[in-house]
Amino acid sequence: MANNSNPCLICEKHKGTSHNPPGGYIYTGEFFAVCHAPVSAGPLGTLLIESRRHVLDYASMTPQELAALAPLLQRVYSALRELSGAERIYQVSMVDGVPHFHCWLVPRRPNDTAKGVKFLAMDLSCDMADAERFVERMRAMRFE
Repeated sequence: MANNSNPCLICEKHKGTSHNPPGGYIYTGEFFAVCHAPVSAGPLGTLLIESRRHVLDYASMTPQELAALAPLLQRVYSALRELSGAERIYQVSMVDGVPHFHCWLVPRRPNDTAKGVKFLAMDLSCDMADAERFVERMRAMRFE
C-alpha cells in the first residue's frame, strides 16, 4: 500500500478488495500477476503485468524479480499473439497514474489502421463478456 491516506490501487487489487479485473487474474506467480485491463481502457486482449510487491520500476526490483520477468513476458507475448492474432504487441509502462509497477501489453491486429503512438492514443475499449472469455482462454494456456 502506498500510504494510509492514499491506498495503492494495484495493492488493493491483489488483496481482492477492489478493482477486480475482468474474469479475474490469468496468472499469479511469486513476483508478478497478469490480468486483462479494464474493458474501457483498451482493445480486447489488452493485458497488465503487475508486480506483486509494491515497487515503482525496474530499478526497485530484486534480481529474482528481474530474472522472473523476462520468461513471463515471453510466455505472455506468445499466448497473447496466438489468441489475439496480433501483428504487434505494444508494451507501455508509465506508472504515473498508479505508482506501482505495471506494464500494459496492447495487441495491434492486422486490420487496425493506426500504428504506434497513434494507435495507443485511440479511445479503444472492448466488451466485458468478450474480455472474460479471452481471460479464460489465456488461463487455459498455463503460465507456470
